[in-house]
Amino acid sequence: MTPTPLFPRYHGIVDDVAAFEAACLSPLPHFFWTNPLRTTPCRLTQRLQADGFQVRPLPWHPAAFRIPAHQTGLGRHWTYLAGHFQIQEASAMVPALVLAPAPDHRVLDLCAAPGNKTVQCAVAMNNRGTVVGNDLVCGRLSPLRQSIDRLGLFNVTITCHDGVNYPPRTGPFDRILVDAPCSCEGTSRRATKRSGGQPSPHLRFQHKQILLLSQAVRRCRVGGRILYSTCTYAPEENEAVVDAVLRQFSGRLAMVPFEVAGLRTSEGLTRWQQTAFLPEVAAARRIWPHHNDTGGFFLALLERTDGSEDDPVPGFIDEKRQKPGGFQHLSARRSDVLRMMAHRFGIPPGVWDGLVFLENNAQVGFLATHDHRPPDLAEQSSGLKCVHLRPRYPILTTGAAAAFGPLATANRIALSAEQRDAYLSRLAFTPSAEQLAACHGTGYVLLCWQETVLGLGFYGADQGQVASLFPKSMALSGVSPD
Repeated sequence: MTPTPLFPRYHGIVDDVAAFEAACLSPLPHFFWTNPLRTTPCRLTQRLQADGFQVRPLPWHPAAFRIPAHQTGLGRHWTYLAGHFQIQEASAMVPALVLAPAPDHRVLDLCAAPGNKTVQCAVAMNNRGTVVGNDLVCGRLSPLRQSIDRLGLFNVTITCHDGVNYPPRTGPFDRILVDAPCSCEGTSRRATKRSGGQPSPHLRFQHKQILLLSQAVRRCRVGGRILYSTCTYAPEENEAVVDAVLRQFSGRLAMVPFEVAGLRTSEGLTRWQQTAFLPEVAAARRIWPHHNDTGGFFLALLERTDGSEDDPVPGFIDEKRQKPGGFQHLSARRSDVLRMMAHRFGIPPGVWDGLVFLENNAQVGFLATHDHRPPDLAEQSSGLKCVHLRPRYPILTTGAAAAFGPLATANRIALSAEQRDAYLSRLAFTPSAEQLAACHGTGYVLLCWQETVLGLGFYGADQGQVASLFPKSMALSGVSPD
């Protein structure tokens, strides 16, 4: 029986149909990029290779790597749980690379969930400036919050708002990413059951895609840039959307040509079926799965060249600024937490210099950078979740323990490999007398492996055991992200 062609509607625009179909039917490798806030690419690859992973660099990304599809468990490795890298499909890494945000930028990811591109921008900005990760559905933002805390990011605000109507009072942005909802044809290699031969409702998404990109133009400052992307092959959702918005903002918007050295791409289409697009749409780029052994992707980089800017730029977070949703600056509790950190762990009190301490309903403390300029929306949270504000004794989060624990001089326990796995599985373990040499009786302890602070535990001197406080959502007994 002759096999059903995959995506036959695109055979006329693919350079090698046989190679394209073969790639679509082959397993997708696993990809990841290094978090330079925690480690280096060299150190990370050495640790993964020591545990049997066949790590290969991506030729077009200096800090990103791949492992074969048959190797699993990457998201359960201790380096992932410690925030040393982020798992992300290779073609999905390209938008943030092309957008090239700088530390002094205000960046908006309009359709952020699950947030990989948001945190990629935040890391590229060296944990400075302002990154806003927004999504319409609040529940879809949970992975972004987890990534912020795991990677140790202070420069990200999460908002939950309809991107089509993102408010003018949020102020202009220097860079905006619109990774629009789409028919997702380019992700077929990851699908459990591939359905590439079936037609997709491309026009169902087009209207919203145009509205999202149009709103991004309005929220972008003059001279700022917008990256529109999808993970589909459909010209109706790609070139047609860009063409429509270029015509809508004629004279105020321009295409920006770009290339990523080492990454093979093809030009955007200027004609599809009976429809002709503006010639400048050719500056967009298509990523086909058989060219780089990735998923499929579409990218278009635009620059706002003219137009009025009436949006006020939000100010920095400071002691006088009250934030909605129960957030406010807390100088008193800040001192309490710093005092606890110094007394219990020997962490110097100046460790929060350059950071603002925020409270959420007197229950959770967050840390954000002083140069952070978030919007002012009801549904939002800013910075790294730092501490649980208990009435008697504040408790550090795993993210804060990993971020500031390397500076600790007391109540640190160096784990064995067996104890490390027990801790990451939320199991109690018994430390030796030698391991307890720097510990001072019952209380919270920092747990370390190979000079990396994994998180927090509680040592009970009476029982002689350490209880794991590693988050349930990340524990080894849970579901692996890969």
